[in-house]
Amino acid sequence: MNVILAGLRGTGKSGVGKALAQRLDFTFVDTDTRIEESAGYRIAEIVTQHGWEYFRTLERQVVIQVAAADRQVVATGGGTLIDEENAQLLKTRGVVVLLLCELSILQRRIALGSNRPSLTGQGTAETEMAQVWEARRARYYAVADVTYDVSAESTNMLEDLERKAAAIEGLLYQSSRFYTR
Repeated sequence: MNVILAGLRGTGKSGVGKALAQRLDFTFVDTDTRIEESAGYRIAEIVTQHGWEYFRTLERQVVIQVAAADRQVVATGGGTLIDEENAQLLKTRGVVVLLLCELSILQRRIALGSNRPSLTGQGTAETEMAQVWEARRARYYAVADVTYDVSAESTNMLEDLERKAAAIEGLLYQSSRFYTR
C-alpha cells in the first residue's frame, strides 16, 4: 500500500510527503526528483531542451518503477495523474490524496521557486495557474480517494508540515482503501 499525493504545483506535496512518510514509517519518493536523477538535469532544462512529451515519457518510466514498490508516500508531479495509465498504475497500489490550496497562495509559493517551467506558455503565472486548475480539476477529483486543503499557513513551516501530515494520516485511517501491513 502506497500513499499518492496529487495536486497542483506548489501545494506542498514534497514537504508534506516527507513528514507523512516519517509518521507512517514509509519511504518517501518524489517522482520529479527521480526524473531529474534519471535524466541528469533539472525539469526546467528537460522541458526546454526536449519538450513536455519527452518529460512525460520519463515520468511514465518513473511511475512504473514507483508503482512496483510498497509502503511509500509518493509526491507526484502536478500533471502525473492526468495521464490515465499513470493514474491507474498508482491508484491500484495506493490511496490517492488530493492536496487542495487557494490559487493566490499557490501563486505566491510558486513565485519563490525557479525550477518550474511554464505549463502553458501563455499569459502570466496567475492566469496560467487558473487555467491549469480549470483544465485538471475534474480529473484530480475523479482520481482522488481523499482530499485535504493545505491553504492554512503560520510563520512556522515545520509545524505546518507536521500538522498537515497528522491530519492526512487521520484521513487515511478513516479511508476504507488504506491499510498497512
